[in-house]
Amino acid sequence: MAMAMAMAMVTATAMVKEVLESMGCAARISPRSISGELDQAGRGKDRLTSCRRVQLSPSWLGCALMCIAAHAHAESWRIMPSIGVNETLTNNLFLTSTNRTSDLVTGITPGISIAGQGGRASLRLNYGLTQNLYARESSQNNLQNALNAVGTLEAIEDWFFIDATGTISQQLISAFGQTSPSDANINNNQTETAYYSISPYIRGRFLSSTEYLLRYTASTTRADSSQVSDTTTTQWLGRINGNTRWGPLSWSLDASSNSVQYDIGRDRDDTRYQLTLSYRLTPQFQFSLIAGRETNNLVSLEDETYSDSGYGFVWTPSPRTKLDARMTRRFFGNGYQIGFSHRMPRSLFSYTATRDVSYQPAGVGNTGQGSNYDAYYAIIAASNPGLAPDAIRAQVNQVLQGRGVPADGTVVNGSLNNRPTLQKLQQLSYALLGARNTLTFNATESQQQPLGVVSGLTDDFSLANEVTQRGFGIIWGHQLTGHSSLSLSLNEQRSLAKGTNAVDTKTQGAYLLFSTQLSPKTQANIGARHVVSDGGVNADYTESALTGALSHSF
Repeated sequence: MAMAMAMAMVTATAMVKEVLESMGCAARISPRSISGELDQAGRGKDRLTSCRRVQLSPSWLGCALMCIAAHAHAESWRIMPSIGVNETLTNNLFLTSTNRTSDLVTGITPGISIAGQGGRASLRLNYGLTQNLYARESSQNNLQNALNAVGTLEAIEDWFFIDATGTISQQLISAFGQTSPSDANINNNQTETAYYSISPYIRGRFLSSTEYLLRYTASTTRADSSQVSDTTTTQWLGRINGNTRWGPLSWSLDASSNSVQYDIGRDRDDTRYQLTLSYRLTPQFQFSLIAGRETNNLVSLEDETYSDSGYGFVWTPSPRTKLDARMTRRFFGNGYQIGFSHRMPRSLFSYTATRDVSYQPAGVGNTGQGSNYDAYYAIIAASNPGLAPDAIRAQVNQVLQGRGVPADGTVVNGSLNNRPTLQKLQQLSYALLGARNTLTFNATESQQQPLGVVSGLTDDFSLANEVTQRGFGIIWGHQLTGHSSLSLSLNEQRSLAKGTNAVDTKTQGAYLLFSTQLSPKTQANIGARHVVSDGGVNADYTESALTGALSHSF
């Protein structure tokens, strides 16, 4: 009971600001998110209406997480408060090409990390509240939230489950504006964005060989900037699958219904039905045929119905190698999902490619641990088959912290849009784990086109009918001693617009970081960076900075 009360207090701390702000839109706009231009009065009214409509979402998430905490019991809880102080000495606080402003920025971040695992519930929550203080530009002092929470409750044993997630992060408004090297910089192209979802579902089995799943998901995305639409999404997913009397042949029937409400622009609906027949030709190769129907209003004002057909296969030539591909003919042309991975004794290579409808950038709503974390988890887990998950996680965290490598190596997070898009996305990654050295490489290319024409919208697609973003990042980490490490990061991100208003923005950065562990619960680091950006909308700048940080966990 004490742990449930503690969880309730922590969740309330993380959510109270969002609940209060959702009751009054004016309080939600921070100095950092004001672009300097007042929005239309009508739009402001619409946003106020939206605030009232979604204001209970954080409360629902808090209730769901408290229920999870109450059922997780106390035997496997880990609650770790922390405090961190970051110092940034920058020669270009506002990331401008002229009239640069130097400043010393102090960031104070109290936070808490909670991990709970019970027989029928699990919870992982990380929350931090950063107060940025500017020595010269004190009028820019601001607060920033950071939340990553995911929980699962088995409400009725082996039948009824509830998932709840929440994130708060800094997101780009435009792909062609400034890209901040640090959240300490003042960037009007960046806004705090909150995402919450709750998803009850049932799953089970009948007729001995048939499984079923029915899931409902309600989610909301809210941004501080009035230039970006808030969205509310509801989704139904249903699936029935089973085997046949012919052993290699299996089948599945899938149905989905999505409804997305935009504060800016019109709402979108999409309903799909699919029948899949799969046949396992060999233990290593399975082939599938897909047929279905889709009804939506994504490219027209009225619902239209389309055929949906295709094929797929899964090839696993060895436990270390897997190729999974699925291609379908849809209303926008060819859609696909391709995934390839190959694991070597101390390294992992992976590639994914998709062409599908996208409603928001990948960084919004992502509750994962990070791409580098996932890669090293796979390497360590494969090298230690009998190791428990908790022990694997501990080793992964030791590698990342001991080599000064960030958990996430994503270099292209995308930008917020006021409409759905057709996105072609390719991601390639490589991770190498040595005795004292680590190397990670991540590359991404994203091509987006707007779906449908909406008058009155102002976003990146007002400038171009196609937006391409590509980038790469290389991180080398070296363990100097048992408690100290040195890491070097190089990255580049480029955004291109195709159309009458062609735009080409490129940002390159180099980061050097020395990290050390002063005690089992105290860490410190000092670093230097140099960033060059050119092109785009007010995106030309050069910035150099020295950084230092001290953090302690209790």
